Parts: sequence; C-alpha cells; structure tokens
Amino acid sequence: MKKENKHILPVLIIVVAVLAILSIIIFTLENQKNITSNNREYLRDNTSQMAALIDDSLLHGLTNIQMLSNLVGEILTSPEVDIVTLQRILDDSIFDFIEFADKEGINHNTTGGISVASDRQYYLNAMQGKSGIELIFNSRATNETLLMFYSPVYYEGEIIGSLIGAYEGTNQLDKLLTMEVFGYIAEAYLCNEDGVIISSNQDIDTTKELSIEKILGPRILGNSSTASLIYENETILMPLADNETGACIMGLENDDWYIIQIFPEEVNEIMISSTNFIGIVLAAFLVAILLILLAFTYSILTKSKMETQKALVKAENASRAKTDFLFNMSHDIRTPMNAITGFLRLLDKQQEDGAKRKEYIHKIGAASEILLSIINNVLEMSKIESGKAVLNETAWNIEQLFHSMYSLFAAHMQAQNITFEKSVDIQHPFVWCDTAKVQEVYLNILSNAYKYTSNGGKVTMRLTELPSNKEGYSFFKTEIEDNGIGISKDFIPHLFEDFSREQNTTHSKIAGTGLGMSIAKKLTELMNGSIEVESETGKGTKFTVIMAYRIASEEDFSGRKTDDEMAINFSGKRILLAEDNDLNAEIAIELLSEMGLEIERAEDGAICIDMMEQAKEGYYDLILMDIQMPNVNGYQAAEAIRKMDNLSKASIPIVAMTANAFEEDRKNAYAAGMDAHLGKPIDIQKLMETLGNLLC
Repeated sequence: MKKENKHILPVLIIVVAVLAILSIIIFTLENQKNITSNNREYLRDNTSQMAALIDDSLLHGLTNIQMLSNLVGEILTSPEVDIVTLQRILDDSIFDFIEFADKEGINHNTTGGISVASDRQYYLNAMQGKSGIELIFNSRATNETLLMFYSPVYYEGEIIGSLIGAYEGTNQLDKLLTMEVFGYIAEAYLCNEDGVIISSNQDIDTTKELSIEKILGPRILGNSSTASLIYENETILMPLADNETGACIMGLENDDWYIIQIFPEEVNEIMISSTNFIGIVLAAFLVAILLILLAFTYSILTKSKMETQKALVKAENASRAKTDFLFNMSHDIRTPMNAITGFLRLLDKQQEDGAKRKEYIHKIGAASEILLSIINNVLEMSKIESGKAVLNETAWNIEQLFHSMYSLFAAHMQAQNITFEKSVDIQHPFVWCDTAKVQEVYLNILSNAYKYTSNGGKVTMRLTELPSNKEGYSFFKTEIEDNGIGISKDFIPHLFEDFSREQNTTHSKIAGTGLGMSIAKKLTELMNGSIEVESETGKGTKFTVIMAYRIASEEDFSGRKTDDEMAINFSGKRILLAEDNDLNAEIAIELLSEMGLEIERAEDGAICIDMMEQAKEGYYDLILMDIQMPNVNGYQAAEAIRKMDNLSKASIPIVAMTANAFEEDRKNAYAAGMDAHLGKPIDIQKLMETLGNLLC
C-alpha cells in the first residue's frame, strides 16, 4: 500500500504536465483564432469610420460647388462669366482651382487660360443638369491629377455651363486613409468603380492610373477578382495570402468608389505572440500551483477535517444556544404570565379594598410590559434577521430624546438606590434619525445597567458631539457606564451573539432572552453606527455607541405636534370598528369611548362593507380596520370601499389596527388604500395622534 502511495505523486505530476502541454497547444490555437477574429472586426469598424469620413469630405466639396454655382447664377448680369467673377468665387471657396466650362465646352480658369472640356464627362453631366465628382488623371491644363466637383450654372432658367472646383492631387483624401495600430500604418487604398487607385497611404504613384488588381492581385486568395468582390453591395472581409487578418473592402455611400484596407500583419503576429507568452506563463504558474496543491494534499485534507469538526462544534453550540433560549423563553414568558393570571385572580377576589385593587392592576400592567418587551425583542430580531428592518428617519431633538431615556429609568434607579447621572455636551441638538431604533439601542443598554447594578451602585449616561469630517452630518458618542457586576473576559466576545447570556434566567433570577445586546448591535450597524464594550468582572461595564446623524434645523423639528396640540376633542365623531375578536373589540371600544368618540362595530370585512354601503353619506368619519378577519379580510374590505361609486364614502380615512406589525404589513396596508397603520397592543398616544391627524 505504501509503495502504491509512493508512485501516486509522480504519476499525478506526469498527468498534470501532459494536460498542461495540451492546454497550452489548445490555448495558442484558440488565441490565434480569437485575436484574428477580433482584429477583423476592428478592421471592419475602422474601415467603416474611414468610409464615413471620406463620404463627408466628398459631400462637403459637392455641397460647396453647388452653393457656389447657385451664387454665380444669382450675381450674373449676362450669360458670360468673366475672370473677376471666377476669382471672387475662388477666394470664397475651399478649392485649389475654380473653372467655368461655357455652353460651347470651353473651360475658363482664373488666370485667363482656356482648354477644351466638351468631351469631358463632368461637362456632359453638368449640361444635363447634374452635379457630381470626377477624378481627372493628367489634366490637360496642369498635367496633374485633379479631384473635380462640378455643378450646372443657370441663367434665367437655362443652363449656361458648368462651375468646377478642383483639388490639385489627392492630398485631401490621402490624409483620411490613415490608421495607426501599435505604431504600424495599415495599408489603405481608395479606388474608383474601374478598380483604379485614386488615393493611397502607400508610396505609389497615383497619377498613373494603377489598377488595384496589380497591387493586390498576387496576394488575393481564390479565383474571384477584386472587382467581382466589390459589387456585392456589402462589406467584404477578403482573405490574403500573406496576411492572417486579411483586407476589408467597403463601398462609399455617395459614390461608386470603394476603400480597401489591410490590417498590419506585424501587429497581428505581435498580439498573438504576446498573448501566447502570457498564456504560457499563466499555464506554467497554474501547473506550479497544481503541483504545490498536490504536494500539500494531505495537509489540506487534514485541515479540512479539522475545520469540519470546528463547524460541527459551532453548529452544536448554536443548537445548544437555541435550546437554552427556548428554556429561558419558557421561563421568562411564564414568569410575567403567572403574575398576570395570579393578580387577576386576586383582583377578582378583592372587591372592597380599592388600594389593593389599584396595586394589583399596577402589577398586572408591569408584568404585561415585561411580557410585551420579551415578545417585541423576539419580533425585532426576526425582523432584522429577515432584512425587513428599515430606517424611518424624522427630525428630532437628540438631547430631548437622551433626557427622555434618562427620565424613563430615573424612578427605577432611585427605587433601587442606584445613583443615576447624566451629562450632555453637543452643538447640534436637531438631527434626522429613527427615534424608535435609537431608543431601542439605549433601552437595551440601560436595562442591562439597571438589572446588573446592585443597590447603592452608580450608572452614568454621557452624550458628547464629536468633530465631523462629513459635511451636513454630526457624530455623537453615547457612553453608558455602571459599576455593577461586570462581564467576564471570556464572555465579552460572545456578548453580541444571538440568544447569548452569561448566566441563564433561572440561575441569575434576572429576566432576559439573550437578544437585547444582539439587537442593540444590529440596530446600531443598520444606522451605520458602532457599539463597543469595556468591562471587568466585579468593577462594572461601559458601552460606547457612536452614531452619525444628518443635521436638521429647528424648523424641521418644530413642525411636529406637541402633546398639548394632540389633546383634541373628538366629540361628535363616529368611527366604524371592523374587528372580529370580541375581546379586542371591547378594549378598543372602551378606549375610543373615553376619547369622546362614538363607535359602531362590524364583526368582519363583509359586514364592514355592507354597513358603509347602507350608511348615509358622511355618517362615519373614519374606519379602524383589523386585517385578519373571516369572510373578507381587512385588505379586501379597504379595496372594496375605495372602489365605491360614492366619492365621499370611497375617500373615508381607513386605519389598519392589527397585530401584523412588520414593515411589509405596513406597505400592504398602504397598497390596499389605507391611510395609516397601527400595531397591537394599542399604543394610546399613537392612536390619539393618528386619529387627530385624520379627523381634525
């Protein structure tokens, strides 16, 4: 067995080497194919651009000569065109020469020279009313190649001759036949319909009416002539014997001329060689990596096994943490529930002693708040973990929020003989923030400080504004410090983990789910902040929270209604309550009646719709709508009401009042046409504020 193991590595190395060689061969072949293909596309695109430039240049010359011929026709006082007129036209033109061929076919230039043009095609075309372009080799007047633009001249409605504008040579076109690729010039030729070279960027004499067949003939692959390839009325990529990429042939849009451009073969070879070299180096590198991986296979497998074991331990710990959480949850929920049911029994028995009844009611309320807090923590964590937690920023006074959190705990601290101090040092009290989430962070930290600080201890809150390097933002540092029992060094790394508690509820007699610190950290990070902890067993704990808030103005904040402004008289207002649960309905009716509202109840969505249809216009002022109801749910009922023919009824304010408290539920309520969303248990202050906004 050991012998076999000894031979495995050499065999694997040989296999890897063979595969590497095959890969390199395949890579180089594919690379050559791809580069050549890409270069052909590049050549096609560049030739297209070159053709467009030449088209534009020729069209510009033709347009100019047409404009000048019209001008000559307008300024003539007789059918004769004199030298002075031609010179004036030349001065205003873009051409090297201006000539006029009269009705008899005699060509007149600006120096007084004449020549016969009656047999020239451009003259014959112009006398038929046509404008155009013609290339003249070995001009009779100059013995030069002339690029001529012609257009008929009219006098009193009759053609009296042709105006000709000419460039000496083809320099104007030669400049456009240039493409440089990595320092190499691509061969380019402009030919007429007969295959004669008009212009080129190569060192050839274009005055001798050279045929493109003579230049490229030996290099063209196949039996087709260049001319036969041209007049397919499409762009052609033509193979060449000495060029892998080949040539591109493309006709001009406004003439029968065409361009032939050849990609520099040297560039093609350089690109293929360079890429092949990189590929070979990369392949060698990959082979080296593979060999290293093979050499260390055993150690990697060993490490993988260890990591698997660690993952298993982590999963077991997570499972144990959830089991502990359920154990603690069972205890934590039962504790306030036992208090509620116990005091309710005592309350039922105690019918005479008013003080005792008041005490029992107070304790039932306290136990209910603890139970609600536990449930809210679990729901909040669920929201965060599912990604449904979103920020709802409003303008707020951060100093006021800080003081309100202090006030919330001050009485509790005093009752436990805990010194509770605060300090504030800020310059920008008005900021944009999600007050509910900020309060949740403070609440979780302060709750721990209160729970884990003994009688006679001390808790300190500090709010400090830090220097900001972000325009329009302020950075705030909140420190909450106590001298309580502290946290062990071993537990600090696990403090912000879900369901994590240093001591469980039944042992420490301190209620909690192990979610508070995890929620505080996740909410802080959701608001782009940070939270840190310093602690020592027996000496206390300090939490530091740093948040960046957008600065608000006092006007932004002052737009909010105060509690006094919310003290509204609802008398005379009638509400339709859609609620299927009798207990919930009874509570809601009592609360709303205390506000001076008149209440009528619908036991489900269908009855709610029917009551709205039967009621007189304006009879109901608002609908409080439960969501989960039999027959027709709250969303369906709201949608049906919004579709009623009576506009007054269809526009009645509808408020969702439901235990469905996630952001998604809020969006669904608005999508169904509701005006607001309130969660259960009912928050009296929020209920009053919402009703006040909609009814007053």
